[in-house]
Amino acid sequence: MSHTVNLEEGLACSRWAPRNSRGHHNSTQVWTRTTQLPKPTSTSTSISISISTSTSSNSTPRGSFYPDLGLPYEVQHFILETMRRILEEGSYQFASRVVPHLLSDRGWTCSELVELSMWRDTLPNAVSSAVLNMNSSYSLQRALIDAVRVRNAATHRHLCNNFELRKMAKQAEELMRIYGDIGRRLKFECLREELEEWDGVKAGGDEKRRTLETALKSISDRPMETMDWTPNSLSLEEITIDEHEVYVADEMEIDEIL
Repeated sequence: MSHTVNLEEGLACSRWAPRNSRGHHNSTQVWTRTTQLPKPTSTSTSISISISTSTSSNSTPRGSFYPDLGLPYEVQHFILETMRRILEEGSYQFASRVVPHLLSDRGWTCSELVELSMWRDTLPNAVSSAVLNMNSSYSLQRALIDAVRVRNAATHRHLCNNFELRKMAKQAEELMRIYGDIGRRLKFECLREELEEWDGVKAGGDEKRRTLETALKSISDRPMETMDWTPNSLSLEEITIDEHEVYVADEMEIDEIL
């Protein structure tokens, strides 16, 4: 399902691609950065921002202002995909324990078959509050909405700074707490702490990189492919958005905006 998205005034989008690629980008090379602008002081109507996941052949670098784009983009993508996968696996395991009939009725035989948005739409009404480990006002429904945002960021290649990644990890940690999933909760806690440590260490270099790589390998339980650790300030450039291009989002990405 596709939609043309009208963004409320106060949201700004930009696109980033590998530097010096002369406008020849494919969809896996383009990253979208969405940021919140200060709210206008006067009442205004919504505006339409036209952006695209495809690229224009006439794309050129824009401006000298460089926002905080966080960890190198390949590292970000690995982290986001890891979070998405762990969230999906945790949700499936929780459902198999408390509502196995739901999985049987829907033919959901493995976690890969169930998008996080499907858990968002089914679990809150399917489980009793008695089986949830609730200790705050953070509800299961709210936690699953936030989980879908992690999926969107991973799938639609959003650029996130470390504050945003830490916030996602904390929200994922809380969802695992609600599930009573200690092992996965500790993974997200470890991820959040490692991202805090990365920001706290002033010195860069190989040692800082090796520390984070070791942690990510342990958290993901997957072999780590070789990633480009070149800082985004050196490897990426902002590319222009053709005024005639229209951003076409799938249904789940709209949750990122609402």
